[in-house]
Amino acid sequence: MGFFVDVILGYIAKSTRNAWRAGKSANWPLVEAIVTAAPIKSRGYGGTSIEIPYSYRSHGELYTGLHEEPSTLWNSRYMERFPRGRIFKVRVKPDEPEISVMRDEDQADESGLRPERIDQ
Repeated sequence: MGFFVDVILGYIAKSTRNAWRAGKSANWPLVEAIVTAAPIKSRGYGGTSIEIPYSYRSHGELYTGLHEEPSTLWNSRYMERFPRGRIFKVRVKPDEPEISVMRDEDQADESGLRPERIDQ
């Protein structure tokens, strides 16, 4: 029972952290990023997470980032959205360009749809 509670509390904490970051970065500039390696599944406190490594440029400098998406299951569908080489958008903190945030709501194409994969 304790493990189950840890997983649920960890999932809630990670989801809340991602929502807070997304909210505070809403007005940061958008830049293109690219997934640099296949997403990986990891287990730790709070259960399973999907980690998506990426790189992006801001003011001509190259930076790297890691998006961690909490998951209650081994969610391969989410992983399929971000294969290596996929281009997507991140928000970059203006005065600290090494800080970036990937927001789901920024991943829409011109029609407003959020495609499963935009690299096809």
